[in-house]
Amino acid sequence: MENENNMDNISLNNFSMQTNNSVPTEQETVITSQPSNSDVPGSRRPIPVSLIEQDYRRTIYPASGLGFLIEANQLIIQQTVELTDLLSNICSENRYTVKMPRGDTLYYATESSEDFQRTCFGSGRSFSMRLYDRTQQESLILERRLACGNCTFWCYLQKMEVWIPPGELVGTISQNFSFSMKASFNVYNRHWELLYRIEGPSSFGCLLGKTQNFQIYNFDGSTQIGSIIYQWDQVQVSYNMLLQMPSNITETKHKALLLGSAFLLEYMFFESSKKKTRCRCIC
Repeated sequence: MENENNMDNISLNNFSMQTNNSVPTEQETVITSQPSNSDVPGSRRPIPVSLIEQDYRRTIYPASGLGFLIEANQLIIQQTVELTDLLSNICSENRYTVKMPRGDTLYYATESSEDFQRTCFGSGRSFSMRLYDRTQQESLILERRLACGNCTFWCYLQKMEVWIPPGELVGTISQNFSFSMKASFNVYNRHWELLYRIEGPSSFGCLLGKTQNFQIYNFDGSTQIGSIIYQWDQVQVSYNMLLQMPSNITETKHKALLLGSAFLLEYMFFESSKKKTRCRCIC
């Protein structure tokens, strides 16, 4: 009997050892991290918003920053007023929000400029404007040089470049020289092919009223296809820029160029009219 019991014990021990060896340990089965594409160049972080919406069109979000402009035919540019601007005559770096008419915010824009130029040249300063989308990532970079209006130094007029990070040039907005007092701009793509013309009202240098309308024409100037309107918003109790684009523009880079044009007009003609300040653009 003792021999039989010993044999049974040995068999049970062997079975237990085989079972323990066949079952993977807890450390081997637990997943400690999820696969990620963050190390892949050009990848974007997930959008930190809920995908559960009643409108099915909002359940699909673009993978790039310019994708937010696909269905945008009207954009509202509103400046975030700083307390220091209200209490001081010294210009500060501006911040803006770019919204749809229904209120959805597409981009947040922040200016980066030098203190010396903001103090001496005011709204005529050079700057780098960075636009961040809903994922809090850079979508556009607007580069404006320090230049003058068309009534003094005609050989060094206003110019703004539109870039896609990290370094892709979208195009350029360039001011045209004219003997008349009417503001005029050309919008070019990266190959310096003329896309649009922008014509404004008559002005003396950079001095315009608080409510103005700039017309956007096609490349030959024969047909008006949109407008950039600077107007008073009674709901927001502030002045806003309204960019109206034709629905047949499907190229998001073209919309980005028109958006950059609106920012250039904001600084050239309308920033100084929002408040009483000694900061003025030089012409």
